[in-house]
Amino acid sequence: MSESIKITPENAPRHVIESWNELEKRGDNQFVTVNYDVLDTLAEQNPDLEQPDWRIPGMHPQNDWAFATQIDLADTINYMFLNRDIKKDGEGWTMTDPENGKIISGSNALMVRTYQHFGEAEDITADQIEALADEHNFAKFLPGIPMAESRREQFVKYAQGLRNVYGGSIRNLIEASIDEKGDLRLINNGRGMIERRLDEEFEGVFTDDNTINDLVFPHNKRVNLTPILIDGRAQTSTTLPRVSDLHKSGAVPDYRIPQAQRATGEIIYMPALAETVDSWTPIEANSRKEAEIRGACAKAVFYLLEKTNEVRANLNQAPYNMAHIDFWKWQMGRELKKTSDVSLPHFTETTAY
Repeated sequence: MSESIKITPENAPRHVIESWNELEKRGDNQFVTVNYDVLDTLAEQNPDLEQPDWRIPGMHPQNDWAFATQIDLADTINYMFLNRDIKKDGEGWTMTDPENGKIISGSNALMVRTYQHFGEAEDITADQIEALADEHNFAKFLPGIPMAESRREQFVKYAQGLRNVYGGSIRNLIEASIDEKGDLRLINNGRGMIERRLDEEFEGVFTDDNTINDLVFPHNKRVNLTPILIDGRAQTSTTLPRVSDLHKSGAVPDYRIPQAQRATGEIIYMPALAETVDSWTPIEANSRKEAEIRGACAKAVFYLLEKTNEVRANLNQAPYNMAHIDFWKWQMGRELKKTSDVSLPHFTETTAY
């Protein structure tokens, strides 16, 4: 595979798949295999999938622009919710909701606290983000969260990028990706949602790639996730634009989706990796093990989406997009938290996911 091809936000999803295909062609996938027979069987079943509109009371605002700006902000630090000491602290980070005393956890806690902090306001400013990044304020916002310092740093860089280019406004950043037809776009000659967030103005806040020797896997997990969630809300909104090119989205390889894929046999861990994951042994960020987990995850997602849509086309049914597959597998991974003896997520301390 030639690395002379420049990786761009537009060709990044294809590049991930081509890198995995090349790894398989070389017979060099040492830790993970993709089980195409299982994926073919799942595709033939043509599962009934949904794209949720994310209207969960107490977690998401009612105002649609408030939802979009809060999702955009949250995805700046939407990563690493696992506890290093699983025996003492449990699998995932939790905190007590200061408003009702209930225990909330992981990305759900992040969204609840973001909504509590910003309410129904239709915009969030760079000044507000920098204030929240203050050490004392952030400790009250998300007490005890892993990698707190890196999250505060991400907030500051994000705020600086907003101030330098978008008048210090998240809404301005989102609206800058609306095209002449009134639709949001992922890719639009440098003006799309993914393109803008990967711009140098944000100082690598959203950059996310793995490498295996000469092969590059530009996943960009969080910049793919933001439009997926915003488009879900826009389905039932009268004010929020849809994302017209969501079919160009990359996969969202975090730790929940590979967990689900492993449990169903869509991907298979070799014994050495299985032992590492099942014993909650940390896997170093950007290591070969992590790169293979995420590369296989993305390949399996795209393969399943493609094959399922072939079945649906033969039945004259509307095609699915990444939002459908991602929610299906993410939800499955969340359910596995209740039965961790079946399949654990891999433990990697990272700002990528």
